[in-house]
Amino acid sequence: MYYNKIASLFKNKFLINTLVTLSLRVLGVLTLFISTLFITNNYDNKIVGEYEIVRVFLVVLGSIGLIGMEHSILYFAGKNRSLGNESGIKFVYYKMIQLLAISSIILITIYLLTPKNFILSFYNNDEITYRNITNCFVILFFYVLTLLNTEMLRAINFIYISEIFRNTLKFLPLILGSIVLLYYGDPHWLINFYLYGFIVLSIITTSIILMHFRKMNKSSPSTNIFLIDIFKTSYPMAISGLCFFLMLFFDVMLLKKYHSSDEVAYYSIAVKMFTILSMVIVAININVAPNIAEYVSSNNNFELKKILRKSQKIICLINIPTGLFLILFGKKLLSFFGENYVNAYSAMVIIVIAQMIASLFGSIAIILNMANKQHLFKNILLVSTFINLSLNIILIPSYAMIGAAISLAISLLLWNFISYYYYKKTIHE
Repeated sequence: MYYNKIASLFKNKFLINTLVTLSLRVLGVLTLFISTLFITNNYDNKIVGEYEIVRVFLVVLGSIGLIGMEHSILYFAGKNRSLGNESGIKFVYYKMIQLLAISSIILITIYLLTPKNFILSFYNNDEITYRNITNCFVILFFYVLTLLNTEMLRAINFIYISEIFRNTLKFLPLILGSIVLLYYGDPHWLINFYLYGFIVLSIITTSIILMHFRKMNKSSPSTNIFLIDIFKTSYPMAISGLCFFLMLFFDVMLLKKYHSSDEVAYYSIAVKMFTILSMVIVAININVAPNIAEYVSSNNNFELKKILRKSQKIICLINIPTGLFLILFGKKLLSFFGENYVNAYSAMVIIVIAQMIASLFGSIAIILNMANKQHLFKNILLVSTFINLSLNIILIPSYAMIGAAISLAISLLLWNFISYYYYKKTIHE
């Protein structure tokens, strides 16, 4: 009996893919934390804080530049698959690269036309931060191309390769730079290693995708799709993704403005602890997103509800115990990054508890996006982002990291509650 149960588990493709994906995510988290431990223990807190400012700024900038295509590529892949035209995704991909080039040029032009003094006013006239922000625009196209390619690899079922690039190889330039700069060069160059590494990553990932395209059936019909079609499908997803990143962006920018780069460094570690739980949700979403898009396109509601229930159970079974572990041993874990990083414990507990509660809602974000409810989800996140910004402005000047954590927690729970309500009302019934 037990043998049959174990055998059935190994035949469960969804479970196996999820476990492998989670394993790669864990490898990525270990890579992130080991590299972070190395950097926080060997570099000044101000440099760590500057790196976090650049990282968060680049995430927000990249979210704008991608216009949501890192999400919609999965939608188009599922749609083409349901129509029996899997090779059609390559024509969508080529169009998306054109859109990336256009959006990158527009963003760079806006930056070049913006007065330097206006930008410096947001960063306490810090010339180092201004230089780093400029470098973000220099590598913008390569950064967004790397992100698109990572999701494209998922779309063509190179899920494991996608995860390796997303979670491990992405940090390789930063790790190499942190080692080299201990013996030679200016420590501030650490950020350049991180930024310019995306040029190499974009070339490698593009090469893998193009080699796969050459193996596709050349006799398959081309997909008649225009840039405007991709834009209309993608931009609501872009706003949704941007809203979430803005919630983290507001925290970091206001902590820098009202407090210091040191405070940013401490808070960033608390957020990294929080992302351990987010990692689980994203790992599940990676496996369910193409299936959800396919089931929605074919109106297969039975299979849709079935896979959603599975994903919800797995998320809760992993995140609840993991969250409790972080709360119980959080101070010890934070102390590994440096004595002062323990100051972020209370902030970490607040956002970890919020994410544990949010785990009960399962893959709610991916559900709305893949089920053609992206406009609804966009509006929910816009409201949550406005509330997040308002709370940050009120709380961060007086309560620093605690204020930032409270703002993030309230916003996170708000959009999950509202999204789940509309899911039950418009999809589940």
